Amino acid sequence: MAVIEGGVSGTVMGVGLEAAAAAHVQVKPIPHGSLGHYRSTVRFALVSAQTANARLWEVRNTAANLIIPTRLRVTWLQTVGATAAGRLELNLFRLTGFTAVDTTNTVTPVSSPKKTAGMAGAPGGAAIRHVTVAGIAAGMTGGTLVKDGGAVSILEMWHLLAMPTAGPVPSLVSELLDDVNGTHPFALAQNEGLEIESIVNLTGPASSVTVDFSWCETTAY
Repeated sequence: MAVIEGGVSGTVMGVGLEAAAAAHVQVKPIPHGSLGHYRSTVRFALVSAQTANARLWEVRNTAANLIIPTRLRVTWLQTVGATAAGRLELNLFRLTGFTAVDTTNTVTPVSSPKKTAGMAGAPGGAAIRHVTVAGIAAGMTGGTLVKDGGAVSILEMWHLLAMPTAGPVPSLVSELLDDVNGTHPFALAQNEGLEIESIVNLTGPASSVTVDFSWCETTAY
């Protein structure tokens, strides 16, 4: 039976049915060199008259390094009852030709490095924007970007005509990216990025959206 020998400890590990030492595996984060790993969490509202295809959140790579998204978790909570039953939809798009972020109805959030020593200051080369906290029907505007022909992830919600009073309001939680478990992640070059849009025009309900985004900045992947 084949064996693997540790380069440091010299411990022999059995493979398959071999009765020997168990494997000890430590998963390492993406090497970042002089750059770093970062995280940003934001919350904003979708208003009851949110325009279809309104841009709600975006990240643009402004630098020559690569941005590797490692988490994009969205929590969606309806806050006002709908006037008619229907479906809501948030779509995540990859962007190219992203030479300028939106400038109208935007907020620039604060990001944090995951380590103080040895990592470049946040947000590295990432330019993150989200729609104003109180929500604007038109979403963010003023940017220069090209969307892929189709979304890379979709999150749907069904309108509630009345909000629950006997228990918690149900919320949706979704990982819009699942590219960190052995699959190839997005590797965003300069002037590339991601954005979240509200695809379906709202008809009465308002809601709250939280976007939890983590990423690595590195020179190669």
